Amino acid sequence: SHSPGRPGGSTKMIVSILGGTGLLGQHVARILEERNVEVVVAGRSATGANSVVVDIETGEGLEPAIEPADTIIHLVSNPSHPKRVDVAGTRRLLPLLGDRHLVFMSIVGVDQHPFPYYRSKFEVEEMVRASAARFSIVRATQFHELVAFILAKLTKPPITVVPKGFVFQPVESTEVAALLADVALSEPGGDLPDFAGPEVIPVETLARTYMSELGRERPVLRIPIPGKAARAFREGVNTNSDRAVGRKTWSEFLLEHK
Repeated sequence: SHSPGRPGGSTKMIVSILGGTGLLGQHVARILEERNVEVVVAGRSATGANSVVVDIETGEGLEPAIEPADTIIHLVSNPSHPKRVDVAGTRRLLPLLGDRHLVFMSIVGVDQHPFPYYRSKFEVEEMVRASAARFSIVRATQFHELVAFILAKLTKPPITVVPKGFVFQPVESTEVAALLADVALSEPGGDLPDFAGPEVIPVETLARTYMSELGRERPVLRIPIPGKAARAFREGVNTNSDRAVGRKTWSEFLLEHK
């Protein structure tokens, strides 16, 4: 198996985190460092020791970022340009892997969800399954932070407008980060069980609880959204109540982040 030359005979495991400067990447890096793992933080805005500036879109910095690593955690994603970033970027990464363990972060339900960003995520999963000799795919539901970020925008106007019937199962990002750290330090597991938040919640309820925590009571207007992707969000294709293994609830998250 791949064991890069360690300076001074060090046998410390090395994990490279692509997208290591983002919310999840920062959590994972901290957890791995606490476990005495050497971490390479790779990203477009990476700075400081043990970091490499990488642009997966152009391939700049990709080889030096992964060269010393035993395991690569792939967190790079761009919901606005998934074809250019997620798909094309992963196509650049795969030939460089060798027999390194690739841990890919994906989203619950992407294999059945017509939302274009999720289709791209599934395309990347399929590329990983086809080309990576040793891989683990972790699927999680939407992070509390992402849900809060979207609600911050929806609840700004005098009337909060939400898509009627959409459901989400928000999960705590630090719990997902701890899982990714465990997976990175284990043998490759292929397709791993979903990691979903503790409860499936209608978007209307998410909006109301978010506003009441902020003391921002506003009317909530539910607007029906046409199309296949909207139907999938109503049917909860992006949730998995059988895998409600996350512990921190939406209410607990809101209390902490007031």
